[in-house]
Amino acid sequence: MRRHLPPTKQTPSLAGGRVMDPSSEFRDWANLPALPLSEVLRGLLPCLRSVHAFAAACRPWRRLLRDSAADLVRPRLPPLLLLCPAYRVVPFSPLIVAGPLSYRLPADGTLLSASRGHLVLLRRSPFHSLHLVDALTGAMRRALPLPSPQFAYHYAALAPSRLLLFHCKHAFFSLPVGDTGPNPRLDWTKHSLPRAASFVRSILEFRGRVLGLTDRAQLLEFHLDANHPNKSAQMLPTAGLPDATTFDRWHFGPQLVAAGNRLLLVLFMLGPKLGHMFQVSVRVKKVGVYALDMAKMRWEEVENIGAYSLFVDCAGRSTAACVDVGNCGVEENRIYIAAPGCHDWYACPPGWE
Repeated sequence: MRRHLPPTKQTPSLAGGRVMDPSSEFRDWANLPALPLSEVLRGLLPCLRSVHAFAAACRPWRRLLRDSAADLVRPRLPPLLLLCPAYRVVPFSPLIVAGPLSYRLPADGTLLSASRGHLVLLRRSPFHSLHLVDALTGAMRRALPLPSPQFAYHYAALAPSRLLLFHCKHAFFSLPVGDTGPNPRLDWTKHSLPRAASFVRSILEFRGRVLGLTDRAQLLEFHLDANHPNKSAQMLPTAGLPDATTFDRWHFGPQLVAAGNRLLLVLFMLGPKLGHMFQVSVRVKKVGVYALDMAKMRWEEVENIGAYSLFVDCAGRSTAACVDVGNCGVEENRIYIAAPGCHDWYACPPGWE
């Protein structure tokens, strides 16, 4: 009498007769521990295309990238350089992006800033709107209506959960941008700025705080979730800086940047002006770097920024600090400056005259 044995499970095998572990077929790569996954991400830097591929793998990997961007990713990536007036974006070196970026920004757009991996463009035609463009791919992420088409907007920046839009010295607008559902909120809120403040030209996240800098190197702190819009921004009294008439305010402008645990300020000190009354050129005689003593709220000039290098993209209106100089082809304790109209970076040490 023939006995009917239960069917046996076949062991999968690979070409060449090698036996494959059945458990590997169901391995959950999405839930790897954060520590080894962070080491994988660290090994992909500074190549931006590899970082984008890492983010596209799955939601847990994308969440880890978002959570570690401020501490791991951004300090190891020099910014992309924006060439004007063609609005063409190029990487600092082939280590960042292997090939040239294949897109150009619309010629009818006005760049307000490069912020949190996006370019913020103001477009007056065919509609009055703000466009958030991915700085790596050129893809338009969102098109937002302006609070009013009548204002002359001079700066915009992305905070952690809001888009800030500045149109004068006394007020600005904010819009929540975290909601990406089918019917996102598009309600602009108007906020007041301190009466003593000048034009805001940069926004920065530092130790969980949202800070701003004016063209006169005044330091502001923003509380965007304040109950009253008139209390959304306050001026932080500081000391130690030279008079605002001694440094450039618009061509290069004061530049605020976080380098690890230090808040740094770059000032382009002016020499005598050249040219006639209607042909005046800016002559920079010194590039000064100041560090803020948070306990005394005093700026102190420094000649050494340690392992960091600073990148000042004047056309892109952005400044970044890079600490992974060995993988990016740059030197430490240097300031790399892309002046308006230039197609390359110029390097100098802090305090250079």
